[in-house]
Amino acid sequence: MDGSTHPCKTEQCAGGVARNMAEALWRLRNGRTRLLTAIGEDDDGKYLQNIAPDLILDGCVVKNARTAKYAALFDVNGECKLGLGDMDIHNQITIDLVNKHTDVLKAAPLIVIDGNVPTATMDHVLKLCNEHNKPGKWTSNELASSFE
Repeated sequence: MDGSTHPCKTEQCAGGVARNMAEALWRLRNGRTRLLTAIGEDDDGKYLQNIAPDLILDGCVVKNARTAKYAALFDVNGECKLGLGDMDIHNQITIDLVNKHTDVLKAAPLIVIDGNVPTATMDHVLKLCNEHNKPGKWTSNELASSFE
């Protein structure tokens, strides 16, 4: 990497492990899945809202923030050589935001937590899972662990 411009092909798609799982369940369950997340009030946030209407819970749009993005650089063999993440908005997924949606969590048959949320928020959600006898699972691109 010498700082010069190299020809490439680009592709953009919606993503995030938990978001992808939520959208798949939303489609399989005829819209009966909800995603508690944080998205920016930007074009990417609007795109995410449009591809799965009503998936994202009210109150998840953060003003003056950028929707999380991840960019990967692959070589000709498809091997990832570099990953760049703009994930600051995940810090907006707070205990207060979770508490605004406890009714949704209580009604959920399963709760999945993305591994990018703050640890305190994750601990709080898993505590709620335990209190309400809900299976809870957190996801990560590198590790997944069940909460029992």
